[in-house]
Amino acid sequence: MKRRDFLQRAAALSALPTLPFSVSVADAAPSADETGYRALVCVFLFGGNDSHNMIVPYQGAEYTAYSALRGGPASNNGLALPQNALAVSSQTLGSTGLALHPAMTRLGDVYRAGKLAVIANCAPLVRDTALAQYQQPGHALPPQLFSHSDMQMHWQTMHPDAPADTGWGGRMADVFRLASSGRLPVSIGFGSGGIFVKGDVSTPYNVMPMRYRNGVIDTTQSIARSPNAAVSWNWTGSLPQDVFVQNYMATRANLHEQQFANVVRDSLEMGDFVRTAMYDIGSNPTSYALKTPPPGTWPATNPLAAQLHSVAAMIAARSALGTSRQVFFVSLGGFDNHGDQFGNDAGGKTLLSGRHFTLLAQLDEALRTFYDATVAMSVADRVTTMTMSDFGRTIRSNGQGSDHGWGGHHLVLGGSVKGGRIFGAQSAGAADTGYFPMPSQIGAVDVGQGRLLPTLAADTYTASVARWFGATGSATTGEIAQIFPNLKNFNVPFLDLLQV
Repeated sequence: MKRRDFLQRAAALSALPTLPFSVSVADAAPSADETGYRALVCVFLFGGNDSHNMIVPYQGAEYTAYSALRGGPASNNGLALPQNALAVSSQTLGSTGLALHPAMTRLGDVYRAGKLAVIANCAPLVRDTALAQYQQPGHALPPQLFSHSDMQMHWQTMHPDAPADTGWGGRMADVFRLASSGRLPVSIGFGSGGIFVKGDVSTPYNVMPMRYRNGVIDTTQSIARSPNAAVSWNWTGSLPQDVFVQNYMATRANLHEQQFANVVRDSLEMGDFVRTAMYDIGSNPTSYALKTPPPGTWPATNPLAAQLHSVAAMIAARSALGTSRQVFFVSLGGFDNHGDQFGNDAGGKTLLSGRHFTLLAQLDEALRTFYDATVAMSVADRVTTMTMSDFGRTIRSNGQGSDHGWGGHHLVLGGSVKGGRIFGAQSAGAADTGYFPMPSQIGAVDVGQGRLLPTLAADTYTASVARWFGATGSATTGEIAQIFPNLKNFNVPFLDLLQV
């Protein structure tokens, strides 16, 4: 490979870590509460999770209504989970009459322990919207409803009524950019964060999922990657990495070249900083043993758990990294289950295997393993994990799966969560399960084809987490209003979701 080609490839690396330009930004100090340590972990389920089968009524008339709405059992091309697979103690959610999907056998205990909550029928809105208003021409709605890319953008920016070039995670990073005595940016992504982790003055740092060999961490790999000239550059001389780095230290006359050189140089320096802080490298630069390995037994074949393993490693190294606030964006894809929601059982259709079953099992395993690690590290009350997804899906089966919907259900867990509860928009977080859209009441929020009109704005959900994180102000003033500009449009701006 020619040197020029290597440089082009280096610039295109999606996981290239970069030093934020915000380090040198001088402006008024934020008023955010930066005491102690807190980490927010946003888990995005790309494709639109069928959360109507993630949280399910399992008894009595509500199960009967659920089964009818979903078209009956899989043998009839319906999406109703078998009742006898739901009513088991490991999946039931207290006395609510609701249960987690049969693949989710680990998180029910966290709910009953009061450290996991359900956020019911939540999605992006522009303002509070009833069914009659939705049907009225001219009422403000998020543009391009039911579109993957647009709804993903709305969730990540929390600004659906105007083009946005920053995400709410990035805007949080702007507010907390001084909460670091080291050089690590506040917002951390895994290559798929995109706009979520981008701020006005802060640039995210991208890392890699943990890699494994024979079921244990592969110590030949670091989660902080940098371009390696010895591997990627066909250099016939000696010390290729030194030559490569020195090249980027040289001053350019062309401003575009200089800016590019600065980004690559900063990424190299940041990679060195993170590796030095996290790994016991010694004299062997090709061996990376974590100085403080996260506790627990981590699954080696779960892609979401691999990302959360890296998150846990960075949390374990928080003192060496010199940060008191971290925002992480991780993801699991594959939830666009139009035609692959079913599995096969002796040649017949089943919902107890198949694509959606596998994904929810991975979600359940990854979240529980990560939560248990935070407990073992004594930071559970300082780490909150939340899920987001493009949209919920249609309650109605299309014969092979479900189609694009709108409102859906989400999970939030951590030591500070006021869990064992279901949160909705009718009040600021009362535990009445009436806030969950029970199947017998779906008609009041069905905008067509079983798509649910959200009764809780995504702004309210996310702003509640930001307030726990330390952002100050209200729906109309201060940092909260800066991060969530539409929060003022909703009657319920916050949920009583977390111990602030």
